[in-house]
Amino acid sequence: MAAREVLPTTLMDIIQETPRVCTFRLALPEKSPFSFQAGQFVMASIPGFLNTKGRPVRRAYSVASSPKDLEKGFLELTITRVGEGGFFSNRIHECRPGDTIHIDGPYGSFVLRSADETPPQRYLFVASGSGIAPLRGMIRTILMEGRKVPVSLYYGYRNASDFIFEKELTDYALGRPDFELVTALSRGEGTAIEPAGGLPNVRKGLQGRITRLLPELIPKADGSEVYICGPPEMVGQSEAFFRDAGYPEERVHKEQW
Repeated sequence: MAAREVLPTTLMDIIQETPRVCTFRLALPEKSPFSFQAGQFVMASIPGFLNTKGRPVRRAYSVASSPKDLEKGFLELTITRVGEGGFFSNRIHECRPGDTIHIDGPYGSFVLRSADETPPQRYLFVASGSGIAPLRGMIRTILMEGRKVPVSLYYGYRNASDFIFEKELTDYALGRPDFELVTALSRGEGTAIEPAGGLPNVRKGLQGRITRLLPELIPKADGSEVYICGPPEMVGQSEAFFRDAGYPEERVHKEQW
């Protein structure tokens, strides 16, 4: 991947999403020409942070914010602190507001359908773990642009404390009856689907992997535009489900990490 022009950004804020995940809000230089499409990623680096060959350490991260947020002068990267072996993730979690973080890009073809195209019957998002990051950017774009299309988000994670963007996504669902939010914890047994919180469009904390719940959540194919993001096994299983359910290939978009 050829590097594009490196853009210096300033770390504005660090938002603790879960015990191991933070969102880094980066301020762009004034009058910066940087732009991206919802779902794309950038390469991030830290000045002076080099590998054993003396080259900058660069890592790919999906942009978790919306292109509309650029109007406010910032973008966001949501990064999991890996721990042992997380060479770059450990270093960036040591950064503080005011520090410089370099980005280049954008890259990638995993992007949200343009508002100028014929809208789908529904936007259907399936995520696992930190795969929620680019999908959150897409969802923010749909809502900030005022698209009048129902949204469904099916999100799986390990434990209750691993729900990234919990308040924001829950607030979206509580504020819009056509925003369906279903979350599942993989540390458990069973696939029973029970409404939670008193609202039929909000079902949080189901037991089982999100891929196992898909047949019950989606009994038959419809005119949805599908976006899947997560680890390879989850993405492969989800893609196979939608293919077998009869969704056209061009309606199913995926990205794995």
